[in-house]
Amino acid sequence: MLQKTNMVTERWLREHTNRPNVVVLYTQMDNPVIAQTDSSPLVYIPNSIFFDFENVFCNTDSSFPHTMPTEINFTKSACKLGIDKNSVIIIYDNKGIYCAPRVWWMFKSMGHQDVYILNGGLPNWLAQNMPTVPHLSFPSKLGDFKATFDKSFFYNADEIIEQLTNITLLDARSEGRFNGTQPEPRKGLRSGHVPTSINLPFQQCLDGTFLRSSTQLKTIFSEYVVKQGRSLVFSCGSGVTACILALAATEAGYTNLAVYDGSWSEWGARTDLPVEL
Repeated sequence: MLQKTNMVTERWLREHTNRPNVVVLYTQMDNPVIAQTDSSPLVYIPNSIFFDFENVFCNTDSSFPHTMPTEINFTKSACKLGIDKNSVIIIYDNKGIYCAPRVWWMFKSMGHQDVYILNGGLPNWLAQNMPTVPHLSFPSKLGDFKATFDKSFFYNADEIIEQLTNITLLDARSEGRFNGTQPEPRKGLRSGHVPTSINLPFQQCLDGTFLRSSTQLKTIFSEYVVKQGRSLVFSCGSGVTACILALAATEAGYTNLAVYDGSWSEWGARTDLPVEL
């Protein structure tokens, strides 16, 4: 695929679903801010394979949720899903644009370029009366995927502290959580935000279940990124919705981007790190 955007439409996916090198990945995550039961959909896009970034594609030894797995483990798990080096990967989730960008960012960081997000996700697919199936698919073979991790895609807490005056840190959480007027959904975390960070709630980059247009995103980011030439680093609760900002910034034409992997799950838990309200 040769295109400037990281998004595909439901029409494009319907026309290309059955191509042998197209891999459709479904992912989901409950919103930790809202109490939910089971949010699993009753139907899926045909040929969808489940990408589990909460239990499989993660560092299971970490005390923080969703942190990146090793290059070796990512390779093994991707091969088990039948993903090849030449696969065109399309990712969607059950909310529209929510956790699919996290999976997109993971593949990008592992060196895979042909990875895209279905704009509007499953909600729009259903709204357009596109074909569905009642079950997820399972890989028919092992893939030959080979991850090559680029650590510049992620920051850790020590790097945030060291570079705090040289980066622009954008926090995707709600204004209430950012300012400490709304409690954190995860227990044991302090309230507030990383000093010097700027609050850009991820919902501002969305129009319903869709990512806003590149023109709209350029306008939004121009209001928040006033110091040019700095790296943009994105944070949130656990490194998931931060990737919505990474996606939006990419679509707006920004480069030199990174995600703080531990995000507030780490920063809010570590009493040795400074907090502002």
